[in-house]
Amino acid sequence: MTVTVVGVGNAFRGDDAVGLEVVRLLDGVRTIECEGEPISLLDAWDGCERVILVDAMQSGAQPGTIRRIAVSDEPLPPELQRPSTHLLGVAEAVELARALGRLPPEVVVYAIEGERFDAGAALTPAVAAAAVKTAAAIQEEVS
Repeated sequence: MTVTVVGVGNAFRGDDAVGLEVVRLLDGVRTIECEGEPISLLDAWDGCERVILVDAMQSGAQPGTIRRIAVSDEPLPPELQRPSTHLLGVAEAVELARALGRLPPEVVVYAIEGERFDAGAALTPAVAAAAVKTAAAIQEEVS
């Protein structure tokens, strides 16, 4: 089964870039970087059998906390549905795809708790370390 890993985020907003960082750390895996509107995910994963999404979260957990959630059969938990600077966030894009029958058969989300999301900030140390751990977990999961 073909796996596509999609990193979601904004490279210029601190820990929001963690999804992009994770996909850049992967080797030999089909990856997509999604920096625009998350609604573009519907086209990005069109025809994919298995998708792993990686995004930052703001749930109040310790920065760098990693959660792995299978969303093929149920929505993302409400505490992971963070405010977005986009029209729709990842959770809304997943649910729209589900309603339209455009959700891939298997979708897993790796959500990494961020700390700083200000413009121009770099990844915080805890989130950078979580990116490395997440990339290793995904690499193992898809091999």
